[in-house]
Amino acid sequence: MKSLFITSIENFSGKTAVTLGLGRRMQIEGRTVGYVKPISYAATVYEGHALDEDVTFVRNVLGLQEPPEQLSTLVVTPETLDDCLSEEGCDFTDQIMQAVQQAGEGKDLLLIEGGGSLRQGYVLGLSTGYLADLVDSQVLVVIKSRGQLRLLDDALTAQYRLDERLLGIVINRVEDNEMDFVMQRARPYLEARGVPVLGVLPERPNLAALSVAEIIETLDAKVLTGEEHTGRLAEELVIGAMGAREALHRFRQYRNKAVITGGDRTDLQLAALETSTAALVLTGNLTPNASVLERAAAQDVPVLLVPTSTMDTIERIEDLHGKTRLGQAEKLAHFESLMAENVDFKRLNSLLGFE
Repeated sequence: MKSLFITSIENFSGKTAVTLGLGRRMQIEGRTVGYVKPISYAATVYEGHALDEDVTFVRNVLGLQEPPEQLSTLVVTPETLDDCLSEEGCDFTDQIMQAVQQAGEGKDLLLIEGGGSLRQGYVLGLSTGYLADLVDSQVLVVIKSRGQLRLLDDALTAQYRLDERLLGIVINRVEDNEMDFVMQRARPYLEARGVPVLGVLPERPNLAALSVAEIIETLDAKVLTGEEHTGRLAEELVIGAMGAREALHRFRQYRNKAVITGGDRTDLQLAALETSTAALVLTGNLTPNASVLERAAAQDVPVLLVPTSTMDTIERIEDLHGKTRLGQAEKLAHFESLMAENVDFKRLNSLLGFE
């Protein structure tokens, strides 16, 4: 069994999406694929088990048979931290090794999803470098493009932290105006310094978009109109807290957006409906004017009512926005196509020892 440990420099870099894309590609090429996430820092309780939603999603898409709780080895809780801070300390080595061996049994390739950051895991005695050594795995690092200097520093930091364990990097979410720099300058620079750049994925706003249904679930919103259109994607979140004229100018700059504004701001709501709007999110539990509901219904725009203030609503939704969530079939297919076009799978297979 071969294994590949996949991690990232910072949260919301697209690590889970890349993991899933790699798994699907390997399956298409005829290989059996396993998956495990040794450490989960965010989980929800489902049927008595603390489960990581990313683990459940990857398991379902890859068609794995193992129960999800077996693939999410260690769920970090406040009690976990207490154990690690005690005089006895904590040791999860055997637990993780057993899970990795079970997940990889009979598989051609085991994908091991690491934490969202190379900083994570140290207090648990489970840094990325330690885990990679423990399971004898090479590491692929997903780096989100966040400016020229930061991109290069992030890549070199990954090399410094992982040394010979670093298989290579995938640079994700590169804006169009940065693509020439990444391809013509950053990539050759990093390759010359021993950092294989195995893929460069362009930014695609629809992949980071939230479905209206996800917004409803996150905010526990009441749907006033357009319930049949909640599968629509919101590519941008725009806050409406200005004058109507200024708002109209701003709203026209964004397509397929969700507008968050007070339920009493009829002027802003009508302005939003004059532009490309995926949903109206109305705060303060204030029912909008009938004219707003009528126009929204005529335009098939869902109107959502939430009890929280505008600022509280934004805080609740901002962690969700920016994650690459591929729950919609068209988004998953788009990302697979994006990886097929922009990742050097032949080189990746060679580095993994498949060719």
